[in-house]
Amino acid sequence: PDRSGDSDLKTYSDNYCKSECFIINRLDRPVGGIVLFAKNKTTAADLTNLLTNGKIEKYYIAVVCGSIQQNGIFEDYIVKNSITNRAVISSQKNNRAKKAMLEFEKLSEITDSEYGTLSIVKIHLLTGRHHQIRVQFSHRDFPIWGDTKYNRFFINKKGYFNIALWSYCIKFKYKSKYYEIKLKPEGSVFDKF
Repeated sequence: PDRSGDSDLKTYSDNYCKSECFIINRLDRPVGGIVLFAKNKTTAADLTNLLTNGKIEKYYIAVVCGSIQQNGIFEDYIVKNSITNRAVISSQKNNRAKKAMLEFEKLSEITDSEYGTLSIVKIHLLTGRHHQIRVQFSHRDFPIWGDTKYNRFFINKKGYFNIALWSYCIKFKYKSKYYEIKLKPEGSVFDKF
């Protein structure tokens, strides 16, 4: 729960399970998709350790503005500004900068009468930095559709937009069992593809 008073996943999960649940990963507020919870502290500690050590693979689907190349890797250094709740690409020499890496693959492209060319991409997040996907794509002039923080077209646009960024798959091995959790993107501009 936060100052907004909006419903939150932690409270919902605790009520649903009728006991305390523990959050393993998080998503930015406007992002949809998979959030992993554990039902007990031991499992939570184990899964958090897997996440911290890069043993939980995270995949996203995003719609970006523009015609992006077929696939690639973004490697940058990101600095978070806690006052503005934004992040920026920085130099490796900045002692506050953290390395950010992701791989992406273009799945398809459409031309929209209002927004121009839109590309849908699959993203394998290799690190987990503040607003990483949003910042890295925006920095290369392929901002996420509907992003009112990093897409200059949407910053002053009136109305509410669901950002076209979705956590659609998480993969990990835990206690000799392999897990692959998937959730298809829904709503927003995803319906155009």
